[in-house]
Amino acid sequence: MKKYLLIIFPILFFGESLFFYYSNVNYYFPIILQVMVNITITTVCMIFLLKHTKIKNVFDWILGICFSLYFCILYHNTIESLFFFEGLRYSLENIGYIYYSVNFIPIKGIIDVIRYNPSAVFQVVGNIIMLTPFTFSMLYFKWANCYKQAIWYTILCTIGIEFIQFLQTVLALVFNLGIGRSADIDDVILNTLGAFIGIGCYSIWVIIDKRFKSWGEIRVGI
Repeated sequence: MKKYLLIIFPILFFGESLFFYYSNVNYYFPIILQVMVNITITTVCMIFLLKHTKIKNVFDWILGICFSLYFCILYHNTIESLFFFEGLRYSLENIGYIYYSVNFIPIKGIIDVIRYNPSAVFQVVGNIIMLTPFTFSMLYFKWANCYKQAIWYTILCTIGIEFIQFLQTVLALVFNLGIGRSADIDDVILNTLGAFIGIGCYSIWVIIDKRFKSWGEIRVGI
């Protein structure tokens, strides 16, 4: 049961924002509600993962803590969205812009980023390694039974993120929120590439772990 102590990290990560808004004289209830939603979602996800996790040693704890923080940052940068409800106006005038927020043509988004974004390398590399720790953790904690399953889980994860971002864009346009995210097939491609890197990192870790164990057995034998 000690492993469930790891859920304290999502609570602290998002709870800091809750404390800021609550302690502010001009705090806004919808924002506090959204923060509470973020805490609930991330905590429930962590409980689900921890249910299938065995933590046996100090290194497992270290990786567990790192994954908890990584998961909070991943959620914050990809899904979390604080919607301000003041002056909310329902309108279908901007629906046409949905077309421009979605890209189904492979590689097109990458080319556009390289062409027009001054921080193109950072953005492309960031998308590649974004789910690498997730794939590594799936294999390390046995959330996935094999490499193929880990890749499929990563693909489902990145498609889920893009779909949620698409829904956020639709809401932003319909309610004139002025915010939104783009959904891009290239993000799925880059995230999937990162899954292979995660598998490579795990393979290297397995080799290193086996060598350390063999050295330990040799020393014990001596």
